[in-house]
Amino acid sequence: MKALGTYIFAGGFTIGVSKHFNVQAHFEMKPGLYKKTFQANFPDIPVYEGEEEWPRKKFKDKIDFVYCNPPCAPWSNLGSTQKGAQAWRNDPRIACWRNSFNLLKELRPKAIAIESVPRVYSINGGRPMIMELTKEANKLGYQVNHLLIDGGFTGLNHSRKRFFFIATKYHLNPNVLNFQPLPTAGEVLGQFKKEHGSDIGHLMKLGENEKPYLKHCKQGESLRVTWERFNPPETWKRGGMRGGVKGRPQFMKWRLKNNAHIPVIAGGFYIHPTEDRLFGHKELAYMAGYPVDYKWEGPASTIGSQIARGVMPPVAEYVARIVKSSVENKIEIKEKLQTIDFRKEPDQQQLLL
Repeated sequence: MKALGTYIFAGGFTIGVSKHFNVQAHFEMKPGLYKKTFQANFPDIPVYEGEEEWPRKKFKDKIDFVYCNPPCAPWSNLGSTQKGAQAWRNDPRIACWRNSFNLLKELRPKAIAIESVPRVYSINGGRPMIMELTKEANKLGYQVNHLLIDGGFTGLNHSRKRFFFIATKYHLNPNVLNFQPLPTAGEVLGQFKKEHGSDIGHLMKLGENEKPYLKHCKQGESLRVTWERFNPPETWKRGGMRGGVKGRPQFMKWRLKNNAHIPVIAGGFYIHPTEDRLFGHKELAYMAGYPVDYKWEGPASTIGSQIARGVMPPVAEYVARIVKSSVENKIEIKEKLQTIDFRKEPDQQQLLL
């Protein structure tokens, strides 16, 4: 069976999809570093840039599955915090959702999956858009599945909650989840060391002003909190990023707890639980489900953000697996809309096929 991807970033979605489908092409806008990384790992998959240049006619009626990862920034917690909860309505990047969905009409695949952050499904987020697309897909004869899932339940080594809009020509059974309890940071890092030794790759870097405080940062503590213990408010000087405090570390840099789960990876900002350093890029890739030998193009400083963005491979494999099962089994659609929430630990009995 054949698949086609759009807005795929560094290729995590394709790693998972390619386990079940033969990927024919990628449609992108302005890929930049992501295109270089993608092509270094998938040199045989053509990439077409610019929505106006997408060769839609070439692939019409020839694709079984379209998978899409449009930019999530209009609905991300960081984006909404900076620009306001309703800013997404005027964000030009939401056009990527419409461009992705339109491939359902233009290519007529048997299924399409579009991924984003859960906030796109919230009342104050993109829910009106999601319901509009749902109605359109129903009119075209597709069942629509609103899937909310924590990637940790798919074999991912950290918690990553995401929303998938999945439209299928046949009934979709989402309950084929290989549920595994989330490992702790200590367990993940121990397994990495067992499998790959001391080769952690490019080390994510700290600012010079942050290094003196690293050894004082406790497990589960932000480096910003550590800094504030040594720098009382009366000594602060304004003028940092977005009107902040000069020299104060970003709130995202904090030390993981050795005996706790790893939260969502956000650009390589985490501090090792037992060593005074940030993570190496191979450790981050391992946490995200990428092959440790995956090739990353561009400056070392960009690798963390490349790893953090897009669909993680284990989650992508799960989505591709349930879609493939739908296409192969050809079970008649039972209802026009299914809403599935796997963000909490699923009932084991519900996951038995």
